[in-house]
Amino acid sequence: MAIGELSAVAVLILALLHEQPMHPYQVHQNLVERGDTRLVRVNAGAVYHGVERLEKEGLVEAAGTERAGNRPERTTYRITEAGRSAFAARLTSFLGDDHPSYPLFPVGLAEAHEIPSQTVVEQLTRRRDRESERMALLWSARDRLTSLGLPRRYLLDVEHEIATLGADIAWLDRTVDELRADALGWGQPIPREYAEARHELKACQTPPA
Repeated sequence: MAIGELSAVAVLILALLHEQPMHPYQVHQNLVERGDTRLVRVNAGAVYHGVERLEKEGLVEAAGTERAGNRPERTTYRITEAGRSAFAARLTSFLGDDHPSYPLFPVGLAEAHEIPSQTVVEQLTRRRDRESERMALLWSARDRLTSLGLPRRYLLDVEHEIATLGADIAWLDRTVDELRADALGWGQPIPREYAEARHELKACQTPPA
């Protein structure tokens, strides 16, 4: 596995093993308890598969086994030096490099003019309400963790998500208000002036034969 190919799930696994050795079940429990499952789509099976792959690549290694009651033996894994290097390099890339994603919402916005404005208002309002609920939950979680003494450096992802949601909600509110006030000229054809300007621009950009 090349360093650049470490998935987000692999990085989260390595982050936990960076703290201390764990078995895959503990890793998954920690991801759920810390709310990291809001960052990536991950289940217990994905964690077990991820640990197996990281072991094959030499980024983690078995540190021992344990048995609790009648349960099967569980293998505890720890991060290797190669794993620490790969983790640091990929995490650095996550922070500074461009990793384009292609969510569906912008596609909906790009073509929203093709459906009735009332439908757009209804759907944007649904989105706005849902995002507001998410933001309220995140604020509550942040305040609870802060009150328990968790330093801000562990909550930067939560703060960023809250800020992003706040900006999205403000934009949704403004756009819905404009749609309700019929301020966007919904259903009108593209202005003739724009079409003519585009035509002239293309003509200027066409190289002579």
